[in-house]
Amino acid sequence: MWILAKKKKFRITIDDEVLEVEVEVEDPRSIINSIRRLLFREQSSSSTIIPSHGVTISVSKNEIRAPLAGRILSIEKHTGEEVKKGEVVLTMESMKTKIEIRSPISGILRRILVKEGQVVKQGELLAIIK
Repeated sequence: MWILAKKKKFRITIDDEVLEVEVEVEDPRSIINSIRRLLFREQSSSSTIIPSHGVTISVSKNEIRAPLAGRILSIEKHTGEEVKKGEVVLTMESMKTKIEIRSPISGILRRILVKEGQVVKQGELLAIIK
């Protein structure tokens, strides 16, 4: 169940490209496994849990990074394959939750830097798309 505080618009600059992003923020007092979290919902209705205690992940439009620490369950796409924006590239597990990692852009998957079963840290580079 989502308890939305309000919608917020942000302007983000990535590689000299300005993007306008609108997010809906769940009640900022949410606590999961004794850790305060902020929950964001994308327009595509998928969601990402981001710790609210000052963790920052650098984002580049052609990189896929781990949103949380966890274990890679499966690799859905392989090097050289075409991917579309929003398409599932990897699936990982974090805190007993299955998370689909989607492509931020359309392009060709140039590199996958992880293997199935590998444990990754939050923010770790998983794949590169060109």
